[in-house]
Amino acid sequence: MTYNLTVDVKHSVESFYPGLSSDEVELLSKNIVDNWDYSHIYTTMLEDLQGYATFNNINLEGKDGVESSE
Repeated sequence: MTYNLTVDVKHSVESFYPGLSSDEVELLSKNIVDNWDYSHIYTTMLEDLQGYATFNNINLEGKDGVESSE
């Protein structure tokens, strides 16, 4: 099974501001996509993952793929 999150930026811009012209919607949508900072999504996803793991009694310690050299 695949789990994806998809956002239709153009539709969102049109929903937020239905009075914009088509050219304005296109320009603003392009600006958003071209300049989006994806790091916030990964930070939120990591925090949620850790919270859900705790809720579901899943121990994440040592499962991050990082090996410490001792």
